[in-house]
Amino acid sequence: MKRRAFLALCGGITLTGACAGPDRPAASPSLPPKSSLLYAETPGGLSVIDSATGLPLAAAMLADTNWNRLYTLTGRSLITLDGKGGELTRTPVPGGAAVRTVSPSGLRVVLADPAPADPYGAGGRTTTRLVVADPTGARPARTYKLDGNYQPDAFSTADSHLFLVDYLPAGHPEGYRVRVLDLATGAVGPVLTRLKQAVPEGAEEIMRGDGRLGVPSPEGDRLYTLYTHQPNHLHTRDLVAGRSTGVHAFVHVLSLTEHWAYCLDLPDPFGHGPAESHAVAVSPSGLYVFDTANGQVLRAQTPDLEAVSTAAIPKSEGPAHAAATDDAIYLAAGTNVLTLDPHTLAVRHTTPIPGTPRGLTVDRDGTFWLGLSGAAVHLAPSDGAELARVSIPGLVALRHARLML
Repeated sequence: MKRRAFLALCGGITLTGACAGPDRPAASPSLPPKSSLLYAETPGGLSVIDSATGLPLAAAMLADTNWNRLYTLTGRSLITLDGKGGELTRTPVPGGAAVRTVSPSGLRVVLADPAPADPYGAGGRTTTRLVVADPTGARPARTYKLDGNYQPDAFSTADSHLFLVDYLPAGHPEGYRVRVLDLATGAVGPVLTRLKQAVPEGAEEIMRGDGRLGVPSPEGDRLYTLYTHQPNHLHTRDLVAGRSTGVHAFVHVLSLTEHWAYCLDLPDPFGHGPAESHAVAVSPSGLYVFDTANGQVLRAQTPDLEAVSTAAIPKSEGPAHAAATDDAIYLAAGTNVLTLDPHTLAVRHTTPIPGTPRGLTVDRDGTFWLGLSGAAVHLAPSDGAELARVSIPGLVALRHARLML
């Protein structure tokens, strides 16, 4: 069975069992601790550690979508690391403050300023400098100076185009739209409609939301981005048709192969609750959106997105995190991890967790790695028994775990 997971950092590790406290179940004898590579986002960037020792192996700025390569900058050198932190290449580049985006092939990366904490308001800019480099050094880096306020989003699968978030107005943003940069010509233009047609002048939708959470498809051919808190929003198709209807939440579907975009509307009450209570995950057969504040989950069959169903789940407060495998969907929210059937959306199992979740990933053996305040914990799915705990000071989010065989 093939499973996909979704990250963690430095400190020490405690293997729990004999030392388990009265409010924490002892480790299950049938599930001994196993060594995993953990990837975590912290205030200092992305870190990777060996869970068996608790020692950090490397620090980086960005990982590729398969977690096989890590990228960072040292001065004017772009450094590529393998998934364990070993250096692979070191290539000179013409500046750049941070590694922002990597292409599916790994042969293109974007270097640019870090993303602003809040892109709206007075902190805008009217010009943007992007550097697109080849980590192998086989091709020279190219610098793009664009009129406008852009942030890199994703590369096309052919490495020929770069999708951008265009903040408007540039000097004092109040919203944004998705554009595409032709890397050969340097021209910026609109993405296509789902029918692969050009968007009419003035019909590009402008978005603004408190939540903006993107996940790639397992095949790497699409980017699904969840937007919440979109009061009375109009899509391109509404603008073209002259409609005045709007929605409060939707998933922006971007084809990285054919350069089209489509918005899947989410029914009420999606988008009304806190942005942090929403989560999104994608499996080979479905797109899943959660609103834990209102106790709702939605499934849209992929790739056509036409068969949509919803179901009720237990309500909870606080942040929500989701992960998908081929045969199950996992949701960490409140005090539990829920395991759901990927087709019926029925809750198969409820696993108690020892704190507020800050990320969730599922190992290939079916165990969970859960991010908490200051730590990542390894949990048995059957009873929530804590198998291991890695101290991670300042943990922002657990992003991925890879079981070491």
